Order: sequence, then structure tokens, then C-alpha cells
Amino acid sequence: MGSEAVLERLRGLLPSIRARREEIERARRLPRDLVDELCRTEVFRLSQPRGIGGREAAPVEILQTIEAIAAADGSAGWCAMVGIANNVNAGYGTERAAREVFADPTLPTAGIAEPAGAAVRVDGGVRVTGRWKFASGVTHSDWVWAGCIVMEDGRPRMTPHGPEIIHLWMPVAEVQVHDTWFVSGLCGTGSLDFTASDLFVPGHRVFELFDPAAHRPEPLYQLPPLGWFVSQASAVSLGIGRAALDELIALAPTKVPTLSMVVLAERPAAQLGVARAEATLASARAFLHESVEDMFRTLSAGSQPTLRQRAVNRIAAANAAEAGAAAAHAAGVLAGGAAIYASGSLQRHVRDAEALTHHFSVAPHVWEDAGRVLLGLQPAAPVF
Repeated sequence: MGSEAVLERLRGLLPSIRARREEIERARRLPRDLVDELCRTEVFRLSQPRGIGGREAAPVEILQTIEAIAAADGSAGWCAMVGIANNVNAGYGTERAAREVFADPTLPTAGIAEPAGAAVRVDGGVRVTGRWKFASGVTHSDWVWAGCIVMEDGRPRMTPHGPEIIHLWMPVAEVQVHDTWFVSGLCGTGSLDFTASDLFVPGHRVFELFDPAAHRPEPLYQLPPLGWFVSQASAVSLGIGRAALDELIALAPTKVPTLSMVVLAERPAAQLGVARAEATLASARAFLHESVEDMFRTLSAGSQPTLRQRAVNRIAAANAAEAGAAAAHAAGVLAGGAAIYASGSLQRHVRDAEALTHHFSVAPHVWEDAGRVLLGLQPAAPVF
């Protein structure tokens, strides 16, 4: 089943996701039956290599799929994005690990890139201890991956580029999950903490996240891992912004603002606001898609993206995250008091889009590093 068939199945599921927005938020995670429905669409196969049963879809098709789910519900969109984005790791490690972790390629996985753990090399693998935050979807995943600093004699093992960092797969059943997710936005993502204590991980489940030489050669697995992840994350923001704007447009023909003689749709402020929000959202989406397609074309031609291409992609992704939040905020303000009721969706869209702008991958320093590159300097961040 190709990506078009996946999208067609998703379209049939989206009304059910929209109808369950409040339930998802109250549960603070996706209901198991809804996860099962998402799995049946085969959306989580989109990013996996064809060689192990995946669909290896084109990047923009993946972005469009994530955006569509996020427009139905921000938390569902974020969880779907995380599952798709994590499953690209099937192309980063050994085929043995890929076939073990993705024995059922329809399932999502969870994971955290931050090297918040410590790994000690032992015969046959590593022993891992650590605590990782923000493991979105860990409540409905069988496998989780995590970053670790390799320790030697009680100290980080140093390389010419700094401490040695590895990433590895662990069964969720072998880690401890902690119920820490009490937040203001993206409340239904189940982004809990998890810990491991002296857990043995066999060597075939260790992979190099940031070394393209260790990844599969297909273009999808040669995209810069951080830039590709944040591109997908920003598609969630675009979907949330789209949903908020659509709800405002549906409300405007009948809502009569306080002390007004005309409906909201007749007010110039609303007309200008909707037009500007539409332009902001659409231009950010086009910029994001073009930046990803540009890198993918370069890779498909057998070359690696330049540092400038990567910087432009990071700008496009940060801009898209901000544009989705701006569109949601504008829709909420224009809707007036109706937007703040907990029974409505607009306030949720505003909170979800705002929460996404707090992600480290779209933080203000990203603009600084991208600007450094455009001015001929090296980025300050160790991974860009």
C-alpha cells in the first residue's frame, strides 16, 4: 500500500479523532483503540525502508500526512509524527536490529535523542543507566530508543568532536515509565519520563544517529536527522494552525461580537486577520516543503546537502512552527470570548501550537546558528 492509500485510510479516521479531542486531552495520552486504528492505516510504515517492509515514502508526502492528522487533533498529530519520525531509525542501524524492533512494521516507536543516559561498553554490547524526558507515545509503544554518553573509567569517553554519543533500542517492558505529563499544551501525547538502571543492550541494537555514513544509502535515510525531525515536528504546528483558522472561518458567519451590529465575517479586522493568517500559514508551508524537497533532490542526485541547505531547512522549520502558533493565536483572538471556553477546540489549538514552539529544535538559538551559516560562519551548536 502506497502513501496515497495510507492517506485515504486516514481520511476515514480523521472525523473520529476530531470527535475524541477532549477524551484524548483528559486521558493525557492516546487511547489504545485509537492507536490501533492509526496502526491499521499503516501510517507508521511510511518512513521505514522497503527492504524490511516499509513504504519509504517521499518526504513531502510524510509531511502532508502528519499535517492532516494534526489538523484533526494536535496531540494525535504529535504522536503520529513521533511514531513516523522514530521509525526512520530503521534505516540508521543494523538490519538485524531493524527486523527485531520492526517485526511488526505497522507499530509506532518512542524515543529521545538527548544523550541523557550513560553507557558502559561490555562484552556483547553496553550497560545503560539514565533518565529521559518527553518520551511521547511511550504509553503505546513496545520499543523506545535513547541517547547515551559512553563512559570509560567513570568519565565520558572523548572523541575529536567531544564526548562519544551513541543511541540504542530498548524494549519498553525493560525500562521504568514515570507518569510525569501534567502540562499546558499537547496534553494528550503521553510524553512521560522513563528510566533504565544498568540495563544490558546488545551491540546490534546500538546505532549512530548523527553519522550518515552508518545509515542506509537511500535518500530518506541520508537526510540530516535533526533537520528532518524538526521538519516533521513543524508540520504538526501547520496542521494545528490550519484547524484553528478553519474553525474561525466556520464561526465567523454566525458570531455577532459584543456591541456589534454585524457578524464577525463582516468586520474588517476579521477579514484582514484571516487573510494575513492564511498568507502566513501557506507561505510557511511552501517554504518548509521546498527546503525539504531541495535537500532530497540533492541526495537523490548522489550528493550531500550543503551546510547552507541545512541552515535554510532549519529556518523553514522554525518559521513553520512559529507560523502555526501565530495562526492559532490570531484565530483565538479574533473569535473573542468564545475561544477561551474549555468545551471548545480553539483554546486547545492555541495551547497546543504554543507548546510546540518550546521544543528545543525550534528554539531561538536555531535562528542564530542558521544566520551564522548564511554569513559564512560555522554554527555554534555541536549538532545542526
